[in-house]
Amino acid sequence: MKKILLILSLLFLVACSNDEAKYDGAPLKIAVVGDIPKLNNEKIHFEPISLNEFSEDTLHISTNFDAVMITPVMFGEASEDRFVKVYNNSKIPIIFFDSTKRHFPFTRDGLTYETAHWESLNNGSHTTIYLSDVDANKEDAWYFYLKDEKELDTLYKEIFQKIETL
Repeated sequence: MKKILLILSLLFLVACSNDEAKYDGAPLKIAVVGDIPKLNNEKIHFEPISLNEFSEDTLHISTNFDAVMITPVMFGEASEDRFVKVYNNSKIPIIFFDSTKRHFPFTRDGLTYETAHWESLNNGSHTTIYLSDVDANKEDAWYFYLKDEKELDTLYKEIFQKIETL
């Protein structure tokens, strides 16, 4: 009887655990400014950093991480003009997770996430990956869409696959 209860409780714990991202590519180390995603995948390692850490030590961040993810709880501060050069000079991709206004409030002077009200900013995407190449004077952005919250694991998988290729 004890074995059955133990097995049932283990199954219950597994069923109630965090979402699992079905990503099976190369291991990725992602610095996160804001809330750490609650998902399970042994190939993805999230490490919290502050905006100041990112802006003050971009060389360390770019050599030790595959990407930087910024989450909605930090959008207000992250969209301040003092960080525009950080994003535009970053050598690694920046994930603006759950940003309906894409990357524009973060990469343009004079805009903040709250003041950027252009209807054209909302292209229906959930998340944007932004990568700037100052030397080539170009920037790239990739958009990821989420139709249903139940497909969040698919969204993460697509984001991680793109990071792996950059």
